[in-house]
Amino acid sequence: MEEIAQCLVAGASGTPSDVLWRMSDDELEALVQRLDGHLNQTHAWLVEAVAEADRRALPGRRKGLTTRQWIRTMLGTTKSRAGRLATTARALRSMPNVVKGMLAGEIGPESGSMLAAARSRHPEAFELHEETFAFIARELDSHRLRTAIQHWRQQVDHAEALRDCDSRRERRRMSLHQTFDGMWHHDADYDPESGHIISTALTAHADPGNIDPTDTRTYPQRMVDALTDVCRFYLDHGDAAPTSGGEKPHINVTVEYDQLVPADAPQEDGPLPEIDGTPVDPETIRRLACDAGIVRVVVDGQGEPLDVGRRSRTVTPAIRRGLDVRDGGCRWNGCDAPAGWADAHHIVHWADGGPTSLDNMVLLCRKHHTAVHGGTTAGLPARFTGGRPEPP
Repeated sequence: MEEIAQCLVAGASGTPSDVLWRMSDDELEALVQRLDGHLNQTHAWLVEAVAEADRRALPGRRKGLTTRQWIRTMLGTTKSRAGRLATTARALRSMPNVVKGMLAGEIGPESGSMLAAARSRHPEAFELHEETFAFIARELDSHRLRTAIQHWRQQVDHAEALRDCDSRRERRRMSLHQTFDGMWHHDADYDPESGHIISTALTAHADPGNIDPTDTRTYPQRMVDALTDVCRFYLDHGDAAPTSGGEKPHINVTVEYDQLVPADAPQEDGPLPEIDGTPVDPETIRRLACDAGIVRVVVDGQGEPLDVGRRSRTVTPAIRRGLDVRDGGCRWNGCDAPAGWADAHHIVHWADGGPTSLDNMVLLCRKHHTAVHGGTTAGLPARFTGGRPEPP
């Protein structure tokens, strides 16, 4: 630890790995705890410095700013973090026991912010219990401390606690919009009930324990894939799903037949297929077309429709039922995704002449379906990797 402290103070060019690899397991665990304590102490000093600047009215005198604006400008941080720092700094003047715990590294920044917010809501009542809060903040993690504060607030002002419940429900919001480069940005605040329902559904589907051990996706990537699967499952199986033009809403993709040729065939330069105006690679379209509704549209040279055929499924309900019974779920080795979350994959794509039949199809979850269309088949049983597989 002393060697690391010297490196930090001196601004040495060495990396942590130059020191850490020599430590025993016990030393490394002790170091993690000590460094966390030092971070807590450093944050306490930061809050105390902000409190002193606020006491001097320095932000207004020198910059013409509020304390929150000054923090945001000085530290280049977000509005929410600057607001928490300003609130905590002002509250600490009346929280001597909490300050002592923070300076000792025993109360972390998040816990300090929650206590400051509680004190701001009910200053007189908090003053009576400040010493007790300082004690339990040393013993409880931030989640359990939040629960304790909520119970305390119910005792102090039950009517206000009820109003807060209604307020949280009213503050729910979500925005989903497409960025200039075709990605989608999701920003939301969920009320407690909605948040727990959504978190439970996505976490269960993204849990590493429910996927194969070779999964290399990051947790955020797994959560995006889980949300996509949940929504697609609803569209595919939700009898109560709303309709648009007499059909349940799904993604509409317009693609020229020539863009469904095999991935290893020569490709001429030209426009990529698009989903709602966003270019995607042809293999994505081939994957979507494995198990989709197909509508033939004949257009003239200017792209005007001349003839629109009837919608037909690439996989009939009968074949899908047979796949569900035979495969039971994703057939990738080690994956236990159920049949309801799986796509019906053509081993030899129908655009290449492959038949839509049981012996030319296999169930794959979205992740492994994407992997197979990307050229990875290592996790598939040999009879599902290409050519005409033998019947099961």
